[in-house]
Amino acid sequence: MPSLRTSLALPHLFLAALLFAAASACASAPAGKPEGSGGGEKDEEAQEEIEELTRKLELARLELDLARLEAGQELDQAERELQSAKLSAEQARLEREGYVQLGRARELDEARLAVDQSKGRVEDAAAELAELEAMYAEEEFATKTKELVLNRGRRQLELARRALDLTERRLREAEGFELPKKDREQEEGALKAQKGLAEAEQALEKQRLAQKIAVAKAEQEVDELARKLAKAKVAQEKGAKKAEGGAEKGS
Repeated sequence: MPSLRTSLALPHLFLAALLFAAASACASAPAGKPEGSGGGEKDEEAQEEIEELTRKLELARLELDLARLEAGQELDQAERELQSAKLSAEQARLEREGYVQLGRARELDEARLAVDQSKGRVEDAAAELAELEAMYAEEEFATKTKELVLNRGRRQLELARRALDLTERRLREAEGFELPKKDREQEEGALKAQKGLAEAEQALEKQRLAQKIAVAKAEQEVDELARKLAKAKVAQEKGAKKAEGGAEKGS
């Protein structure tokens, strides 16, 4: 039979064996955080990334809508300016053609008519004065009345001659300066209108290209963020499935 001392030592030995087994299990487990806490942090980071990408995607979509709206407004403005330039160019062309074909000749004819009218008045005044002088030379009238009438006739003749001189000078001025100046002004106006039309056409084309680029960039940003978000969601789902598989194996 075993001794009393041996019987009393058996429970102590069993308890020591249990404590040693527990200590060995603790030593084999990873130090620091409890098991499974690392997977929770990864899930939280993945969720934060998805939320951030979602916010960025929503903002990028708003920016895309704004880019499209601005593109429409600016293109409409450029098209209106082009139509205005076309109207200005057409008006300048009509004014130029009307002046060359009709206006210039009319102004020149008016100046020549004024000269002819002045010449006629000079001739009429001269004839009337000659008639008065001949009449007063043949008949006897009061000297005072005679001088008044003759002086009036001479004055009218002088005024007619001065008016003729002015109209002739106006004609020379029109032929030598005014009409050539108007020619240049009309031509310059037509060229300026054509230049404005060309610039408006170029501005419209430039605006179209700029807006296409802006919208394309905004669309590219939206597509890129959408791909990143989809990729992050797929990664999150894979991580969740992997975690579920590990939990089932552990159970």
